[in-house]
Order: sequence, then structure tokens, then C-alpha cells
Amino acid sequence: MKHNIIIKIGLLFMVIISVYACSDFLERDPMGVMDEDSYYTTDDAAMELLTNCYGTMLAGFPYAINRVAEGSESVDDADGGGSDAGDRPQVADVGTGKPETSNSLLLETWDNRYEGIGRCNSALEAFSAEGTTFVSGGNEVSEETISRYISEVKFLRAWYYFDLVTVFKEVPLIVSTLDASERVAKAGAEDIRTQLYDDLDAAINDDNLPRASELTDEELGRVSKDAAYVLKARIALYFAGLMSQGKMEGDATTEYKLAKSAAAEVINTGGLSLLDDYQELYRGDYETGTQSSECIFTVLTTYKGDIGMSTDAFAIMNVGRNNVGGWGGNCPTKDLASEFEVGDPRKIFTIISHGDIFPTLAGGEEYHDYSGYYNDFNLQQSRKAYVPQAHREDGNLLKSKWSPYWIRYSEVLLIYAEATLEIGGTNSEVAEYINMVRHRAFVTTSKKDEEAIYRKFEEDLFPIDELTFTSQYAVTTSDDLLEAIKHERRMELALEGLRLYDLIRWGDYATTMQAFYQKYGFADKGISASENSWPFPIPQTEIDASNGVLVQNSNY
Repeated sequence: MKHNIIIKIGLLFMVIISVYACSDFLERDPMGVMDEDSYYTTDDAAMELLTNCYGTMLAGFPYAINRVAEGSESVDDADGGGSDAGDRPQVADVGTGKPETSNSLLLETWDNRYEGIGRCNSALEAFSAEGTTFVSGGNEVSEETISRYISEVKFLRAWYYFDLVTVFKEVPLIVSTLDASERVAKAGAEDIRTQLYDDLDAAINDDNLPRASELTDEELGRVSKDAAYVLKARIALYFAGLMSQGKMEGDATTEYKLAKSAAAEVINTGGLSLLDDYQELYRGDYETGTQSSECIFTVLTTYKGDIGMSTDAFAIMNVGRNNVGGWGGNCPTKDLASEFEVGDPRKIFTIISHGDIFPTLAGGEEYHDYSGYYNDFNLQQSRKAYVPQAHREDGNLLKSKWSPYWIRYSEVLLIYAEATLEIGGTNSEVAEYINMVRHRAFVTTSKKDEEAIYRKFEEDLFPIDELTFTSQYAVTTSDDLLEAIKHERRMELALEGLRLYDLIRWGDYATTMQAFYQKYGFADKGISASENSWPFPIPQTEIDASNGVLVQNSNY
């Protein structure tokens, strides 16, 4: 079994200090300062350049919390939660469907992802600089290793850009380092699409980038060829959706074919598979899941006390308040809970209810009391974010092995099913791939949360054998297969930051959010949702700083 590692982050670029005075003393080169060319010749500089590109994803609030806030909490899967109605109002503002141009959640996305893109551009230029020789352990780093690093960085640049595209649609396309004074206008969706595919195809076609199944114990958390294939498929579904809605020029069928082909590569040649039990993904130790053949891309956040590194703040932010000790974010909605079918055990591994009980380290009971604060409307918290006390050091929520799943194999199966359906494939093949995910859920997943003492939602669960699954739960060729896929994606991937992406590409955002507001009316979520809600506004501070180069989206 692979062992958790944390990718070493913390590279500080040292650049030469400009000298403005003319005395002999000031004209001397400052001691202890190194220019970039000299830095690149230091030991392990290449690995530090690479890990610095991953580092943006370890930013806590600006990345993991932000990504799920936009992707899940701004829509019908979850609410932002918190201590009161004034806690993180930027999440509720996006949830209304008409966020302010000053919204800090959107600004956080913009700043964080462009920081990542900037790091990637700097690294790519360094790796490609003529005459630069990198060393590690006193030995020259091979061309093959540098080629792999370049592929990883290109994947990460595409990853950060796609986060921006999902929120803002069209953004400045920057693929080289810029002077501080330079400003760049928005690129068209087609230009961004081309760049994303160029970066991912370069990674996919690099023989030095390993498959996920080939990563060594020490490489867990790094980009693989399979991650590049899946991101390409995810992007293709997005652009296909925009094309189908007339929001972008192009042939949607071609995009769906790209999505199917990329997903097929992972399914047929990746050597990956689903865990038998969905519980193993979210038990609390996060080792079984992240080290399994189902996890394609994660960012490891294991607590390391010896270097002063805590788990991502996600692990405390999105856990219940009161005696549970969390900050009460990421509250699953009643709407999400109601969509789970009776008998689907994924519900207990997605949502914790007020009144559920988990054991304490001291052998007592941790009663989950969600009453008396802002989100006692839903009285639910995320099980996917919750780490039971047995899997934390000293019971501390910031001292655990919580890690996110940014790409899982189950999504690949559902991408394949959807793309096959959209290009006119057989209903039997589409149903087969949907049922691979459903079979794991209904038949082989545990009907009991083995980390808990009492779970309310367990009361509706019962064993389902093969015959019962086939006759009562399996999707059939006569079903509405697109609706089946939409349902399955919501149940399987709930609270993992993909719901906004799905609603936008399906063209379902406005109707879904309007219906949500009419049904619940909580926190004004969906009150202003319309066909003009998305793309969300570019942060006004960026517009102001561009001196007229950057133009606000026309719907804001």
C-alpha cells in the first residue's frame, strides 16, 4: 500500500536587488542574494520549481474551501453555513444568482488561480531555458525527468485555468511571465479551449509522464497521464454543453467524442477500478481511498507536527459547530438529502444529521448538536469532510489525514456514459456504465457507518442482493438516461465541488436555482437566478486595475 507524503512546498525565489545609489558600498552586489540563473543551479531547484506549482492547491481557504464553496455551496447541494448570517456572506451572495462585482469569493478564485498560473509559467520558462542544467544530489537531472516535470506543470496550468473558465467563462490567457505593469484582455473561449487542449495533449503524449497505476509510494499526489485524460474529458463535456446551448461556436458532437475517447483511455488502459465499498473513501483516515485505484488526483494534507504543517483548513471549516468543534461550513441542503433514493447508502457517507453520534477518543459519545446557530434550517453537515476523533491526533480537527478527491474513477465511468449517449451510442452501453457506479453504491457498499455509534439515515438502509438490484435499482435501456446520469453524478459526487460545473454545462443552472428558491427560500439562494447569472462577474478590482484593458462580462 502506498504511504501518504506531503509534497514539499515553500520555494522562495530570490532575485537581485536593484541599486539606486552610487556609493562604492551600495554598488556592490548584496551579500546573500541570488539571481534566478544562479538559483536554478542549486541542488533540487527543479523539484522545488515543480512543487511550487502544486503549492497553490494547499492554500486552504483560497483553494479547497473556495473551490467547494463555489462548486457546491453556491448551488443546490449545500449552503455556506457558519456561525450566523453574516459569516462568509460572499458565499451566500454568489448563491443568490447575481453576485456583486466586489464579491470576495470570486476575487479569491481569481487571485489564487492566477497565482498558480504565474508559478507554472515561471517554472516552464525555467525548465525550457537554453543552457540551464539542473542538479539533484550533485548529479545532473535527466532530460526525461525534466520532461515529466514540464508535463506536470502543463497539467496544473490547465487545471487552474479550467477553474477560472468554469466561473468566469472568458479570462485573460497568460502563458508567459509578465512585467508587473502589463495588462491582458480577456481571451475568447475558443482560444482558451485550444490552450487547455495543447497543455493536456502535451502531457498525455509525454512518454515520461507515468500512469496513475505506475506512481511510486513517494509520488502519491502527483499528476499522472490518467489525470490529464480525465481533465481533458471533463473540459470537453463543458465545451460541448456550451456549444449545445449556443453559448460558444463549435461542434458539440466533436467535443463529446473527445470526452468519450479520453475517458475510454483511462477505462481501457489505466488499470484503475472502483473500491468495493464507498465507505472506504470517507471513513476518516483517508489512506484507503487516496491510495486506492479509484483516486486519480488528490492533494495530500496529512498533519506533520515535526514541520509545523496542519491538515487543510477544510477539515475544520466544514464540520459541525457546538460540541463537535468545527466552524459549521458546507451544510448539505434538504434538497440534496431528498434526492437520494431509499436504500442508497451513499447518503450516510455524504450527510451527517443533527443527532448522529460518533465515539470520542476517551470512549464517550460525541452527539452532533447542530441547533442554535445559523444553519439550523438544514441541520446537516458533510460526512465527506468529517474526520472522526479516532483518526485525528489528540482529537484535533487540524491534525488528521483529510485529503480531497479532485478526480475519482467513478466520474470517469459517468463521463463515458454521458458522452456515449450524446453521440448516439447504444442505450445498453450507456446503462452498463451508469450501473457500474450504482452497483457499487447499492450492493457492495456498507449499510452502516462503521466509525459511528448512531446514524439517522441508516434506518432506511437494507441489504440489496444482485437479483434485487437488477430488478429494482439498475438503470434500464428504456429509462431517461440523461436524467439518470444527472441524478447519478449528483449522488456520487455530492459536495466535491462539481455541481456548479454540471448545472452550467447542462444549461440547468437558472431553472434549478429558481426552483430551489421557490421551494425553500433559505438565505435567498436562487432569488436572482436567471439565464444572465453566469458567467459570474470579473472582480471589479481587476477591471479597475487594468486601465480599460479588461472589460466586465456583458451580463454584469
